[in-house]
Amino acid sequence: MRFELVAFDLYGTLLDVSGLAQRLEPFAGPDSAVLLARWRKAQLERTWRETVYQPFDVVTERALAEVAPAIDPKSRAKMCETWLSLPAFPEARTTLDSLRKARARRAILSNGTPAMIRAALSAAELEVDEVRSADEVRAYKTDPRVYALLPRERTLFVSGNGWDAAGAKRNGLKVAWIDRGTPAPDVEPDFHLHSLADVAALLWREHGVRVVKSGELDTNTAQTPGMSRAAAITHARIGAEKIWAGTVSIHANAKTGAHHHGALESIIYVVRGRARMRWGEKLEYTAEAGPGDFIYVPPWVPHQEINASRDEPLECVLVRSGQEPVVVNLDIAPAEPPEEVKWIDPIHRG
Repeated sequence: MRFELVAFDLYGTLLDVSGLAQRLEPFAGPDSAVLLARWRKAQLERTWRETVYQPFDVVTERALAEVAPAIDPKSRAKMCETWLSLPAFPEARTTLDSLRKARARRAILSNGTPAMIRAALSAAELEVDEVRSADEVRAYKTDPRVYALLPRERTLFVSGNGWDAAGAKRNGLKVAWIDRGTPAPDVEPDFHLHSLADVAALLWREHGVRVVKSGELDTNTAQTPGMSRAAAITHARIGAEKIWAGTVSIHANAKTGAHHHGALESIIYVVRGRARMRWGEKLEYTAEAGPGDFIYVPPWVPHQEINASRDEPLECVLVRSGQEPVVVNLDIAPAEPPEEVKWIDPIHRG
Protein backbone atom coordinates (compact mmCIF):
# COMPACT_ATOMS: atom_id res chain seq x y z
CA MET A 1 0.00 0.00 0.00
CA ARG A 2 1.17 3.50 -0.79
CA PHE A 3 0.85 5.83 2.23
CA GLU A 4 0.16 9.48 1.49
CA LEU A 5 0.24 10.61 5.13
CA VAL A 6 2.50 9.42 7.95
CA ALA A 7 1.25 10.64 11.34
CA PHE A 8 3.49 10.37 14.39
CA ASP A 9 2.74 10.38 18.05
CA LEU A 10 5.01 12.97 19.65
CA TYR A 11 5.95 12.12 23.25
CA GLY A 12 7.89 8.86 23.31
CA THR A 13 7.88 8.48 19.53
CA LEU A 14 9.66 11.46 17.94
CA LEU A 15 10.66 13.02 21.26
CA ASP A 16 12.54 11.14 24.00
CA VAL A 17 10.70 11.70 27.28
CA SER A 18 13.49 9.99 29.23
CA GLY A 19 15.80 12.79 28.07
CA LEU A 20 14.10 15.09 30.57
CA ALA A 21 15.70 13.33 33.54
CA GLN A 22 18.95 15.27 33.31
CA ARG A 23 17.11 18.58 33.02
CA LEU A 24 15.12 17.78 36.15
CA GLU A 25 18.19 17.17 38.32
CA PRO A 26 18.39 20.80 39.57
CA PHE A 27 14.89 20.34 40.99
CA ALA A 28 14.79 16.66 41.95
CA GLY A 29 18.43 15.76 42.51
CA PRO A 30 19.86 12.30 41.71
CA ASP A 31 16.39 10.71 41.81
CA SER A 32 15.19 12.76 38.83
CA ALA A 33 14.81 9.69 36.58
CA VAL A 34 12.63 7.94 39.14
CA LEU A 35 10.53 11.07 39.60
CA LEU A 36 10.17 11.47 35.81
CA ALA A 37 8.90 7.90 35.45
CA ARG A 38 6.29 8.49 38.17
CA TRP A 39 5.34 11.84 36.62
CA ARG A 40 4.86 10.35 33.16
CA LYS A 41 2.81 7.47 34.59
CA ALA A 42 0.57 9.89 36.51
CA GLN A 43 0.25 12.10 33.45
CA LEU A 44 -1.01 9.25 31.26
CA GLU A 45 -3.26 7.76 33.94
CA ARG A 46 -4.97 11.13 34.35
CA THR A 47 -5.84 11.17 30.65
CA TRP A 48 -7.31 7.68 30.95
CA ARG A 49 -9.44 8.34 34.03
CA GLU A 50 -10.42 12.02 33.81
CA THR A 51 -14.12 12.59 33.11
CA VAL A 52 -13.73 16.35 32.55
CA TYR A 53 -11.33 17.40 29.81
CA GLN A 54 -8.39 19.61 30.71
CA PRO A 55 -5.68 20.71 28.25
CA PHE A 56 -2.56 18.54 28.35
CA ASP A 57 -0.40 21.26 29.92
CA VAL A 58 -2.85 21.39 32.83
CA VAL A 59 -2.84 17.58 33.07
CA THR A 60 0.97 17.69 33.14
CA GLU A 61 1.02 20.29 35.92
CA ARG A 62 -1.47 18.37 38.07
CA ALA A 63 0.34 15.08 37.55
CA LEU A 64 3.58 16.63 38.81
CA ALA A 65 1.83 18.12 41.85
CA GLU A 66 0.40 14.67 42.54
CA VAL A 67 3.77 12.86 42.55
CA ALA A 68 5.97 15.71 43.89
CA PRO A 69 3.86 17.80 46.29
CA ALA A 70 6.95 18.76 48.31
CA ILE A 71 8.48 20.69 45.40
CA ASP A 72 7.44 24.34 45.50
CA PRO A 73 4.99 25.59 42.85
CA LYS A 74 7.53 27.89 41.20
CA SER A 75 9.97 25.01 40.67
CA ARG A 76 7.18 22.75 39.44
CA ALA A 77 6.24 25.39 36.83
CA LYS A 78 9.84 25.44 35.58
CA MET A 79 9.84 21.65 35.47
CA CYS A 80 6.70 21.67 33.34
CA GLU A 81 8.37 24.05 30.90
CA THR A 82 10.90 21.35 30.06
CA TRP A 83 8.15 19.56 28.11
CA LEU A 84 8.43 22.37 25.56
CA SER A 85 12.02 21.43 24.72
CA LEU A 86 12.22 17.65 24.87
CA PRO A 87 15.17 16.12 23.01
CA ALA A 88 14.38 14.30 19.78
CA PHE A 89 15.39 10.71 19.18
CA PRO A 90 18.63 10.71 17.14
CA GLU A 91 17.08 9.57 13.85
CA ALA A 92 13.92 11.74 14.06
CA ARG A 93 15.12 14.56 11.83
CA THR A 94 16.62 12.36 9.13
CA THR A 95 13.48 10.19 9.11
CA LEU A 96 11.18 13.17 8.58
CA ASP A 97 13.44 14.46 5.83
CA SER A 98 13.48 11.05 4.13
CA LEU A 99 9.68 10.93 4.22
CA ARG A 100 9.55 14.35 2.58
CA LYS A 101 11.77 13.05 -0.22
CA ALA A 102 9.43 10.08 -0.57
CA ARG A 103 6.61 12.63 -1.15
CA ALA A 104 4.68 11.60 1.96
CA ARG A 105 2.97 14.24 4.10
CA ARG A 106 4.14 14.22 7.71
CA ALA A 107 1.84 14.92 10.64
CA ILE A 108 1.72 14.86 14.42
CA LEU A 109 -1.21 13.41 16.37
CA SER A 110 -0.66 14.08 20.06
CA ASN A 111 -2.39 14.64 23.38
CA GLY A 112 -0.35 17.83 23.64
CA THR A 113 -1.97 21.18 22.98
CA PRO A 114 -1.13 22.82 19.65
CA ALA A 115 1.13 25.32 21.46
CA MET A 116 2.98 22.54 23.30
CA ILE A 117 3.44 20.53 20.10
CA ARG A 118 4.71 23.42 18.01
CA ALA A 119 7.07 24.63 20.73
CA ALA A 120 8.56 21.16 21.14
CA LEU A 121 8.94 20.65 17.39
CA SER A 122 10.62 24.03 17.04
CA ALA A 123 13.03 23.35 19.92
CA ALA A 124 13.95 19.96 18.43
CA GLU A 125 14.20 21.45 14.91
CA LEU A 126 11.72 18.96 13.50
CA GLU A 127 9.63 19.89 10.47
CA VAL A 128 6.20 18.42 9.71
CA ASP A 129 3.38 19.36 7.37
CA GLU A 130 0.45 19.15 9.77
CA VAL A 131 -0.25 19.23 13.50
CA ARG A 132 -3.35 17.56 14.93
CA SER A 133 -4.04 17.82 18.64
CA ALA A 134 -6.43 15.92 20.89
CA ASP A 135 -7.33 19.38 22.15
CA GLU A 136 -9.34 19.86 18.94
CA VAL A 137 -11.93 17.32 20.10
CA ARG A 138 -11.41 17.88 23.86
CA ALA A 139 -10.56 14.25 24.47
CA TYR A 140 -7.43 12.15 25.00
CA LYS A 141 -6.02 9.09 23.35
CA THR A 142 -7.35 6.40 23.13
CA ASP A 143 -10.72 8.06 22.57
CA PRO A 144 -11.91 7.28 19.00
CA ARG A 145 -12.52 11.00 18.40
CA VAL A 146 -8.78 11.66 18.58
CA TYR A 147 -7.82 9.05 15.99
CA ALA A 148 -10.71 10.22 13.79
CA LEU A 149 -8.71 13.43 13.27
CA LEU A 150 -6.69 11.42 10.75
CA PRO A 151 -8.04 10.08 7.46
CA ARG A 152 -8.13 6.28 7.44
CA GLU A 153 -7.30 5.84 3.78
CA ARG A 154 -3.59 5.80 2.90
CA THR A 155 -2.52 6.94 6.39
CA LEU A 156 0.15 5.26 8.50
CA PHE A 157 0.12 6.05 12.22
CA VAL A 158 3.43 5.61 14.03
CA SER A 159 3.82 5.32 17.80
CA GLY A 160 6.46 4.15 20.24
CA ASN A 161 3.77 3.69 22.90
CA GLY A 162 2.08 0.29 22.82
CA TRP A 163 -1.18 1.54 24.31
CA ASP A 164 -1.35 4.29 21.66
CA ALA A 165 -0.58 1.89 18.81
CA ALA A 166 -3.35 -0.41 20.05
CA GLY A 167 -5.81 2.48 20.29
CA ALA A 168 -5.09 3.58 16.74
CA LYS A 169 -5.39 0.03 15.43
CA ARG A 170 -8.74 -0.50 17.17
CA ASN A 171 -9.97 2.66 15.48
CA GLY A 172 -9.22 1.51 11.97
CA LEU A 173 -5.80 3.03 11.23
CA LYS A 174 -2.81 1.29 9.70
CA VAL A 175 -0.26 1.24 12.52
CA ALA A 176 3.50 0.95 12.88
CA TRP A 177 4.70 0.30 16.43
CA ILE A 178 8.28 1.22 17.26
CA ASP A 179 9.52 -1.38 19.71
CA ARG A 180 12.06 0.24 22.02
CA GLY A 181 11.62 -2.30 24.78
CA THR A 182 8.46 -0.76 26.25
CA PRO A 183 5.20 -2.72 26.74
CA ALA A 184 3.81 -4.04 23.47
CA PRO A 185 0.33 -3.21 22.15
CA ASP A 186 -2.33 -5.77 23.01
CA VAL A 187 -3.52 -5.60 19.39
CA GLU A 188 -1.15 -6.76 16.64
CA PRO A 189 0.13 -3.72 14.70
CA ASP A 190 0.45 -3.77 10.94
CA PHE A 191 4.18 -3.16 11.21
CA HIS A 192 6.51 -4.07 14.09
CA LEU A 193 9.53 -1.76 13.77
CA HIS A 194 12.52 -1.00 15.96
CA SER A 195 13.48 2.55 15.03
CA LEU A 196 12.26 5.65 13.27
CA ALA A 197 14.67 4.84 10.45
CA ASP A 198 12.59 1.71 9.84
CA VAL A 199 9.60 3.96 9.08
CA ALA A 200 11.49 5.70 6.29
CA ALA A 201 12.67 2.35 4.93
CA LEU A 202 9.08 1.08 4.94
CA LEU A 203 7.86 4.11 2.99
CA TRP A 204 10.61 3.88 0.41
CA ARG A 205 9.83 0.21 -0.06
CA GLU A 206 6.12 0.94 -0.54
CA HIS A 207 6.71 4.11 -2.62
CA GLY A 208 9.36 2.69 -4.92
CA VAL A 209 9.23 0.71 -8.14
CA ARG A 210 6.11 -1.40 -8.49
CA VAL A 211 5.61 -4.44 -10.70
CA VAL A 212 2.04 -5.34 -11.60
CA LYS A 213 1.88 -8.96 -12.73
CA SER A 214 -0.16 -9.92 -15.76
CA GLY A 215 -2.59 -11.86 -13.58
CA GLU A 216 -3.27 -8.82 -11.38
CA LEU A 217 -4.93 -6.57 -13.97
CA ASP A 218 -8.26 -5.06 -12.95
CA THR A 219 -11.18 -5.23 -15.40
CA ASN A 220 -13.30 -3.04 -13.14
CA THR A 221 -12.69 0.05 -15.27
CA ALA A 222 -14.66 2.09 -17.81
CA GLN A 223 -15.46 0.06 -20.93
CA THR A 224 -16.47 0.76 -24.53
CA PRO A 225 -18.69 -1.66 -26.49
CA GLY A 226 -16.53 -3.99 -28.58
CA MET A 227 -13.43 -3.53 -26.42
CA SER A 228 -12.17 -5.04 -23.17
CA ARG A 229 -9.93 -2.87 -20.97
CA ALA A 230 -7.93 -4.00 -17.92
CA ALA A 231 -6.20 -1.53 -15.61
CA ALA A 232 -2.63 -2.05 -14.43
CA ILE A 233 -1.31 1.34 -13.29
CA THR A 234 -3.79 3.51 -11.37
CA HIS A 235 -3.76 5.84 -8.40
CA ALA A 236 -5.98 3.55 -6.36
CA ARG A 237 -3.78 0.50 -6.91
CA ILE A 238 -0.23 1.88 -6.77
CA GLY A 239 -0.45 5.63 -6.23
CA ALA A 240 0.21 6.79 -9.80
CA GLU A 241 -0.60 10.50 -10.01
CA LYS A 242 -0.38 11.53 -13.67
CA ILE A 243 -0.83 8.44 -15.81
CA TRP A 244 -3.13 5.45 -16.25
CA ALA A 245 -1.96 2.29 -18.01
CA GLY A 246 -3.54 -1.02 -18.90
CA THR A 247 -4.34 -3.41 -21.70
CA VAL A 248 -6.90 -3.38 -24.48
CA SER A 249 -8.23 -6.43 -26.34
CA ILE A 250 -10.51 -6.47 -29.37
CA HIS A 251 -11.80 -9.77 -30.76
CA ALA A 252 -11.15 -10.80 -34.34
CA ASN A 253 -13.18 -8.83 -36.90
CA ALA A 254 -14.62 -6.64 -34.13
CA LYS A 255 -14.65 -2.91 -33.54
CA THR A 256 -15.45 -0.50 -30.75
CA GLY A 257 -18.14 2.13 -30.74
CA ALA A 258 -17.15 5.72 -31.44
CA HIS A 259 -15.88 7.50 -28.33
CA HIS A 260 -13.39 10.02 -26.95
CA HIS A 261 -11.52 10.46 -23.65
CA GLY A 262 -12.18 14.11 -22.86
CA ALA A 263 -9.05 16.14 -22.07
CA LEU A 264 -6.88 13.02 -21.75
CA GLU A 265 -4.17 12.06 -24.22
CA SER A 266 -3.82 8.37 -25.08
CA ILE A 267 -1.01 6.22 -26.43
CA ILE A 268 -1.70 2.75 -27.79
CA TYR A 269 1.10 0.25 -28.39
CA VAL A 270 0.18 -2.66 -30.63
CA VAL A 271 1.42 -5.95 -29.17
CA ARG A 272 -0.32 -8.41 -31.47
CA GLY A 273 -2.64 -8.18 -34.43
CA ARG A 274 -3.48 -5.27 -36.69
CA ALA A 275 -5.24 -2.11 -35.56
CA ARG A 276 -7.28 0.13 -37.80
CA MET A 277 -8.10 3.53 -36.34
CA ARG A 278 -10.90 5.80 -37.52
CA TRP A 279 -11.29 9.34 -36.30
CA GLY A 280 -12.88 12.70 -37.01
CA GLU A 281 -16.31 14.26 -36.61
CA LYS A 282 -17.78 11.53 -38.79
CA LEU A 283 -14.94 9.02 -38.42
CA GLU A 284 -13.98 10.06 -41.93
CA TYR A 285 -10.24 9.34 -41.58
CA THR A 286 -8.42 6.04 -41.13
CA ALA A 287 -4.93 4.60 -40.59
CA GLU A 288 -3.53 1.19 -39.64
CA ALA A 289 -0.87 0.00 -37.20
CA GLY A 290 0.78 -3.35 -36.58
CA PRO A 291 2.91 -5.02 -33.88
CA GLY A 292 5.53 -2.63 -32.50
CA ASP A 293 3.69 0.47 -33.74
CA PHE A 294 2.50 3.32 -31.49
CA ILE A 295 -0.77 5.21 -31.91
CA TYR A 296 -1.36 8.67 -30.43
CA VAL A 297 -4.92 9.82 -29.73
CA PRO A 298 -5.25 13.55 -28.87
CA PRO A 299 -7.79 14.93 -26.37
CA TRP A 300 -11.45 15.19 -27.41
CA VAL A 301 -10.93 13.45 -30.78
CA PRO A 302 -13.81 11.08 -31.67
CA HIS A 303 -12.27 7.78 -32.68
CA GLN A 304 -12.92 4.10 -33.16
CA GLU A 305 -10.57 1.14 -32.74
CA ILE A 306 -11.06 -1.68 -35.21
CA ASN A 307 -9.45 -5.09 -35.36
CA ALA A 308 -8.40 -5.22 -39.01
CA SER A 309 -7.91 -8.98 -38.87
CA ARG A 310 -10.77 -11.42 -39.39
CA ASP A 311 -8.85 -14.22 -37.71
CA GLU A 312 -6.62 -12.85 -34.89
CA PRO A 313 -7.43 -10.85 -31.77
CA LEU A 314 -5.95 -7.37 -31.46
CA GLU A 315 -3.99 -6.87 -28.25
CA CYS A 316 -2.54 -3.52 -27.19
CA VAL A 317 -1.07 -1.64 -24.23
CA LEU A 318 -2.82 1.63 -23.42
CA VAL A 319 -1.42 4.63 -21.54
CA ARG A 320 -3.42 7.76 -20.70
CA SER A 321 -2.36 11.12 -19.29
CA GLY A 322 -4.71 11.11 -16.30
CA GLN A 323 -6.37 9.00 -13.64
CA GLU A 324 -10.04 9.65 -14.38
CA PRO A 325 -11.49 6.78 -16.46
CA VAL A 326 -13.04 9.17 -18.97
CA VAL A 327 -14.83 7.33 -21.78
CA VAL A 328 -17.48 9.33 -23.61
CA ASN A 329 -19.34 7.00 -25.97
CA LEU A 330 -20.70 8.77 -29.07
CA ASP A 331 -23.55 8.13 -31.49
CA ILE A 332 -21.92 8.90 -34.85
CA ALA A 333 -23.04 7.87 -38.31
CA PRO A 334 -19.65 7.16 -39.95
CA ALA A 335 -18.72 8.54 -43.34
CA GLU A 336 -18.09 5.85 -45.95
CA PRO A 337 -15.59 5.21 -47.30
CA PRO A 338 -13.09 6.83 -44.92
CA GLU A 339 -10.02 8.63 -46.23
CA GLU A 340 -6.74 6.86 -45.55
CA VAL A 341 -4.16 9.10 -43.89
CA LYS A 342 -0.45 8.32 -44.15
CA TRP A 343 1.31 10.33 -41.46
CA ILE A 344 4.76 11.73 -42.23
CA ASP A 345 7.01 12.37 -39.24
CA PRO A 346 8.13 16.04 -39.51
CA ILE A 347 11.28 15.29 -37.50
CA HIS A 348 12.49 12.28 -39.51
CA ARG A 349 11.44 13.10 -43.04
CA GLY A 350 14.64 11.39 -44.24
